[in-house]
Amino acid sequence: MTPQGELPPRASPLALVAPRSKVVYVATPKAACTTIKTMLATAEGTHRPEMADRLAIMHVSRAQTIHHPAVHGLRRLVDLPEREQHEILASPEWVRIAGLRDPVSRAYSAWENRIFMRAHRRNPALIQLAHDVLLDGRIDLVASFARFAIVLGENADPFMADHHFLPQSHVVRSDLHRIDKLVHVDRPGEMDALAELISRRSGQRVVAQRLNEGLGVPLRRVCDQHTANRLMATYESDYAAFGFARSDWPASVAPLVLTDTESRLLSAYRNAFERGISVAQESQRRRGARYGVKQVRRALQRLVRGQRGRPDPREIQ
Repeated sequence: MTPQGELPPRASPLALVAPRSKVVYVATPKAACTTIKTMLATAEGTHRPEMADRLAIMHVSRAQTIHHPAVHGLRRLVDLPEREQHEILASPEWVRIAGLRDPVSRAYSAWENRIFMRAHRRNPALIQLAHDVLLDGRIDLVASFARFAIVLGENADPFMADHHFLPQSHVVRSDLHRIDKLVHVDRPGEMDALAELISRRSGQRVVAQRLNEGLGVPLRRVCDQHTANRLMATYESDYAAFGFARSDWPASVAPLVLTDTESRLLSAYRNAFERGISVAQESQRRRGARYGVKQVRRALQRLVRGQRGRPDPREIQ
């Protein structure tokens, strides 16, 4: 805990504040953060799912739109005044939580989402580094995931610019502030216990639903001991910080090669999603340009009329 009267170091930029529940949630990507954000936003009464239809952003699924502030409606801790941050981080009335997940499982989920399925805002350079590995002209998931583990271990810096690949110890930042409850999201019962905690504190019943589940490929079908060892070495800080168990993995696994039909479906999906991202980016550009023109027009009208008016905080500076 921060000593009384002293301001804490800068809090995690991924920490969200739920004032009704008096919960601070440090959102760890690929550790049930879609489900936890949905529960908190529902409990706070800030969830606006209808805003998803107005977003000029390409998401893999509707459930993932909860990560946009316009949908979840929760404030970031770092956006509050420093004194208020201090009070929230030090107060016994608040509970500070974070989600954790087995590092190997989390790494696979990040690879599947960001690399294999080409999620929005992904870095194309990472896709080039961890490119598909083909067997007889078709993608082999086992070899492709193994290549990802190799390049991640050998050249981690480009990946760490994407917080989905950051070690959990770098996201949770228990060195910056106290975390009262670490929720191991892949342990039976812990998500239900978290839902009960949020329900009790907010007075609003919430349920932990499974969201953003991915392709449903069993991890042991694509990860052998060599690949797991590489990932455990990359995420050594997580094992040291949180005491994750080091599981045994199969010595080898057979290739998992997409069929011709699966390959065509994947190619069509990737092309459609890439086109969707381009359309979304153009929509954002045009929306920004229209807003800028409107603000200039309004400013000129006020100038001509001699009106001063209240400044618009969104105005281009």
